[in-house]
Amino acid sequence: MDEPSGTRALLRIAGALPPVERAYAIIRFLILRVKLLAVMDLLLPAEGRLLDVGCGFGLWTAYFSQMQPARAITGVDPSEKRIEMARRVAERVGVRAEFFAEDIRATLDSGVRGPFAGAYVLDVLHHIPRDDQRPVLERLRDLLAPGGVLVIKDITTEPWLGLKFTEVLDRAMVGLSEPLAYRHHHEWRALLEELGFRVRVVRVPDVLPYPHVVLACQRA
Repeated sequence: MDEPSGTRALLRIAGALPPVERAYAIIRFLILRVKLLAVMDLLLPAEGRLLDVGCGFGLWTAYFSQMQPARAITGVDPSEKRIEMARRVAERVGVRAEFFAEDIRATLDSGVRGPFAGAYVLDVLHHIPRDDQRPVLERLRDLLAPGGVLVIKDITTEPWLGLKFTEVLDRAMVGLSEPLAYRHHHEWRALLEELGFRVRVVRVPDVLPYPHVVLACQRA
């Protein structure tokens, strides 16, 4: 398969989705624009096994697989329905991937087996209860090979108006009952360093007031 531009890769993915999921994907593509995705693409290993945490419909599995065909990506998400859609998207787009319907915190009878050269978590961690965030990061560290790369894209807590803008949109997507556990990027960095990662923090400006932050982490 040829290596498409970022825009062409996203168009292929949108074309592989049913109408409702396509509308959702377009919203996600508008939030995580090609420029931001390109930053993460450069931070991830260009080949080898990668883990997509909270893969949903497989949007980013299909994207990062298209950008570097030497990657073999494993997607994990707790929803069987989303996993089935991710498998269909990967097949229609024509990328190499496998998917498991499970919680990343699972350690017993897990289908996800390391080591991975890299892993990425895109706008997922703040949807995980605060007390569970550290165990998730510990699990990801243990799944990475020595020197493996973990790329986290999430929302920081400043500026305050940007955080509130994001929170309103998150609530529109997930409702009022789901906990949202945002952290400042300094707090994320400290936690990741406690777990043995070397961490670089990149603030990514946007035309919309999302307080994007990317954490590029390497396991010692």
